[in-house]
Amino acid sequence: MRKAARHITSTMRCEARPIIALLLSCLLLISLTACSEGDAEGQDVALPILQTSEPGASPVSEMCVNGLYPSAQGATWVYASTGGPNGSFVYVNSITEARADGFTLTSQFNNFIRTQEWSCEPDGLKALQLGGGSAEGISVQGMTANLTASSVSGISLPRNITPGMQWQYSLSLDGSVVMPDNPQAPAKGTYSIVIQEMGRETVTVPAGTFDAVKIQSTSTVDIMSVFAGANTPINFSGTTITWYAPGVGYVKSVENGGFGGEAFSTTTELQSYSIP
Repeated sequence: MRKAARHITSTMRCEARPIIALLLSCLLLISLTACSEGDAEGQDVALPILQTSEPGASPVSEMCVNGLYPSAQGATWVYASTGGPNGSFVYVNSITEARADGFTLTSQFNNFIRTQEWSCEPDGLKALQLGGGSAEGISVQGMTANLTASSVSGISLPRNITPGMQWQYSLSLDGSVVMPDNPQAPAKGTYSIVIQEMGRETVTVPAGTFDAVKIQSTSTVDIMSVFAGANTPINFSGTTITWYAPGVGYVKSVENGGFGGEAFSTTTELQSYSIP
């Protein structure tokens, strides 16, 4: 039974994490995203009202049909994320524009909105950007980075996934990084994911109980910056298990990763959804 998305009250803080929940959730498949800090307790997370037409008015093109991820205009998912390096938060994902060759995924946090463009390929769906547009801001443990994605290759979510299937997704990053007590420095790097189907499992989250496809993603972000004339490596790594329910989308993820020598584990669960 589908649950329509409603206003949700929650505390939201800043988190940066390797990509899946915002490659389809500003990770469909794993995502580097940053939430601005602030006490959101007692405030509503309102659904984005950014559709270019009525929900479902633009039919999904044949190339954009994916059994594990609906791309109908107006489709909306509400997620809650906990256990990350900087606390818990709620966010809303919505398909705000559907086109014949792709769609726009809009993610709304407590006090800002980000968009991410997707393309529909013959082999499946591909995120063309990190969550938040062509230039992504990353802020964690005193580091702030603004990176532009390019040279996107591979597929984020194949059209047809067979048992044990493995695929890859990668992109190049170029921009700048600011460390505490250091000026802005140029930065370049790569972001890559190795993804594999791991079978099916029954998953229960606040939005319901689903027979879901289990997918494991291993992500690596390698950035090289230059501070005071010296090359400085900045590395993120993580492994995420994500469950996708046919006809619904991404319903849960458990991400284990590390940054700066510190390990973390983040769980994200679907709270409610509405699909035209």
